[in-house]
Amino acid sequence: MGFIMQSSKILNRKVKLFTSSLLLMLITFTYAQAPSGYYESTDGLLSYELKTVLKIIIDDIGDGNGFPSHQDQGYGALYDAYAAENSGDSDDYFENDGTVLDMYSERSLGIDNYNYEHFENNCGNYSDEGDCYNREHLVPQSTFNSASPMKNDYFHVVPSDGAVNGARGSFPFGEVTNPNYTSTNGSKRGSNTFPGYTGIVFEPIDEFKGDIARAVLYFAIRYEDEFSSSWRTNEVLADNPQDFFVDWYLALLLSWHLNDPVSEREIDRNNNGYQFQSNRNPLIDRPEFAVMIWGDFTDNEPPSAPSDLQANNTTNSSLQLSWTSSEDNVAVAQYIIEQDNVDIGSVGSNQSTYLVTGLNAETLYNFRLYAVDQGGNISEPSDNLDVLTLSEPSYLISEDFENCSTALDNFTAISEISALDWRCISDDGENNSQGYQMNAFQNGQIPSLDWLITSNKINFDEFELEKISFFASANFGNTKLELLFSSSYTGNGNPSNFNWQEVPNVEVPLHPNGSGSLFTYNAESIDISELPENAYIAFRYNTTNGQLATRWTIDNFRITGEQVLSSSSFSNTLEVKLYPNPLKNSHIHLNFNSSDRKRIELYDLNGKILLTKHSKQNYFKEDLGWLTPGIYFFKIYQHGNSVIKKLVKK
Repeated sequence: MGFIMQSSKILNRKVKLFTSSLLLMLITFTYAQAPSGYYESTDGLLSYELKTVLKIIIDDIGDGNGFPSHQDQGYGALYDAYAAENSGDSDDYFENDGTVLDMYSERSLGIDNYNYEHFENNCGNYSDEGDCYNREHLVPQSTFNSASPMKNDYFHVVPSDGAVNGARGSFPFGEVTNPNYTSTNGSKRGSNTFPGYTGIVFEPIDEFKGDIARAVLYFAIRYEDEFSSSWRTNEVLADNPQDFFVDWYLALLLSWHLNDPVSEREIDRNNNGYQFQSNRNPLIDRPEFAVMIWGDFTDNEPPSAPSDLQANNTTNSSLQLSWTSSEDNVAVAQYIIEQDNVDIGSVGSNQSTYLVTGLNAETLYNFRLYAVDQGGNISEPSDNLDVLTLSEPSYLISEDFENCSTALDNFTAISEISALDWRCISDDGENNSQGYQMNAFQNGQIPSLDWLITSNKINFDEFELEKISFFASANFGNTKLELLFSSSYTGNGNPSNFNWQEVPNVEVPLHPNGSGSLFTYNAESIDISELPENAYIAFRYNTTNGQLATRWTIDNFRITGEQVLSSSSFSNTLEVKLYPNPLKNSHIHLNFNSSDRKRIELYDLNGKILLTKHSKQNYFKEDLGWLTPGIYFFKIYQHGNSVIKKLVKK
């Protein structure tokens, strides 16, 4: 848990709210599961006006805009709702076993002490945890005299172990330091330590505090009109339907809401509730509504700037940004991402990554981001991050074996022992398509030495980041299929007379049991950039006496790479020649067409600057022996112009 909002904040909550629509947009989350236009009537509203309009949207009358209204399904139907597909009330999130998800017994970081199947072990009598489960009213029934529709409302009535439900009783929620009762998942009962109240309370585990807070605050919105003086006056009810709850309780619920953001489970449960009783919990769809109704926006302290901005998984068209989260005196609401000084998106406070797509190959992009807090305060920007996208991948070889005659342009089949050979087949390839198959299995243990070799040497020196992909399948036996390379093979004679080595990083596994069942293996974009400049690539099948022959099939063979010496230039004024590239020893050379002063920067693919130098010469030499193998880029500045040159270190 992060910062806990103090009750004094709420005591002064009478909405000193900002009026800038821009800031309102900045703190708005969109989870995109509510129907379009569902909350349209709330635009521009704040405080109790907003609360009342939300009540109209989700109550049993509706707001007249064509959306369904709350339909009370009765108390007995709740068990059916809990068991519905993707209900959020089945454990599809922690142990992922589909059992009943009970917030009072679920151990989010370990194995539950007990589980319930839907419709089994319904209470009934109980004496201990694990005896049975029932329906827990997060706002106790005694508050509203067990009246409907409050008693039957899915959004605050949740499945719960009977014994823990009984231990919670009608106590309000709170925070406990010295419990007099603790459940098996760590939920506690005892004296409240949250400011404003010292009576007995019940504290769930951190994983579900936000879930429970949003359910209880939903109740305050949905039942504003039903609020009655006949309801039980207790520790948490206010004396008016607008506040609904007393100050300390609102402070507690808002702190839980802010510090435990909406989860995928809640989103699923919200959608299930909409299917079940035709209304929604607005605080799950739009978490900012809670502080817009009850919050205090006198907070003028901005968050700290996001830090450690990095780029990962960079391709020719996309990359993923990651960063270290900001800190704030209340709570961060979201992060805004900029690309080349233009906003391209935002994410919630519980996220620290963002996928950027639609980029151009070999292009330098600049990124930074801002944090925005619940009060609309905007942080200083993060450090700028320059990232150069990769070039378009090129195919060194690509063969799908859909046409046997053209397949022979790329591969040559050679049999050194026996007449059995590779052959084109109409099935057993990937997705049961055509492939190339070794047929030695037909004669069982007859020795066989067979090859499927690229028809020509592949020049790896013209490319960088070479990656291999292929599909292989096997029936029967335990004979290995090897993937080899050779720089000495000439394309003539028996391949065994030449030196062959295993292709690095690739090992085709054996059939797990040697049966007639089909075993498949997919090699996906495996790095083979260690291979020498020119080499043949071959599959070798070698069965000796005593081995069980295997029927191997190959399909969709591809080797991709990126062109060396590709570059991205922002100006034709400055010409730069970079050599040697790829860099295989220590020293790199840059030649320029100008002797004017230049700034030279070296970056890695994550945008981290590794080196900064200045030069007034028309050449530059630097020892880069300390670089690890990979891709880097130089950025050279002169008179406001810049040029990018990519460097490959072997």
